[in-house]
Amino acid sequence: MTTQTPTHIIACGQSVDIQTQVIPWTHRKGFTCPHPRGRSGCSQHDAELNNGPTRDPSEYIIQDPEAACRELQQTVYQFVLHYDVCYSSYHCHQVLKNSPFMGSHFYLDLDGTIYQTCDLYWKTNTAPADDRKGNERAVHVEMANLSWQALKEESDLFKVPSDMYRKVRGRWRFELPEKYRKKLLTPDFQAYAARAYGERGYFSRTVNGRRVRMWDFTEEQYQALIQLCRGLNQLLPGIALKVPVDEETGRTPLGKIINFSTFQGILGHAHVQAGETGGVKRKYDPGSAFDWARLRRSFQEGERADR
Repeated sequence: MTTQTPTHIIACGQSVDIQTQVIPWTHRKGFTCPHPRGRSGCSQHDAELNNGPTRDPSEYIIQDPEAACRELQQTVYQFVLHYDVCYSSYHCHQVLKNSPFMGSHFYLDLDGTIYQTCDLYWKTNTAPADDRKGNERAVHVEMANLSWQALKEESDLFKVPSDMYRKVRGRWRFELPEKYRKKLLTPDFQAYAARAYGERGYFSRTVNGRRVRMWDFTEEQYQALIQLCRGLNQLLPGIALKVPVDEETGRTPLGKIINFSTFQGILGHAHVQAGETGGVKRKYDPGSAFDWARLRRSFQEGERADR
């Protein structure tokens, strides 16, 4: 007897099949959000869960799921993309568990496995944005990628002994340490960057004033992310299947956008948070390598297929 692979994402107890592997927090191999909070725009929970200390998971109760879903659909209209600056989703979860007040609704691992850590009704503290209201209106995904930490000369956090990507038969492979490779759900998975920039392999662009050098995400991550975006749009229609686009260049800007608080759709942490508010850090993710054009094309192709 085979065990069916879970493929659903969940909001207020309702689920959508996104046709790619999603490990929920209730699964034996899942990860539970360490610090969820209530959204102030929703009322189907104990209001003390909004800003108080983290409670026992048993206290996070949605009182009326149908009413909660209606409220959530009115409240949430952004899906914010992050790189996790970690080796893998397992590593990311360990980091967030040990932080004072952090979390993310989803992790996207190198092999394309998605982990949902809590019902989307709850808020996670991942991107406050420059107006300090970003987490109220958004759901978040942390995508496994070391970013600049993969480069030896910039690795101030992990102090890697050498660049963590190696060219193998014309493709750039992430040299994932064994202790993290064993935690991936796909046996013997090899993490190759989906694209490379010239001979050096990594992309180098300025994001919110910092030069970000990083290798691309994996092909498996892009495929899973597109499915996740479509599923979120079904559950929460306020999250439109669109990304920021500069009208003059026709491209997605990498840094903060003017309408960061009202934009409805999929955008990056850097789009909403340039550190222009006291106590709010400047952000750069999902960085210089992320293929925004691919995401945009996939949505356009989906629109044509639906006509």
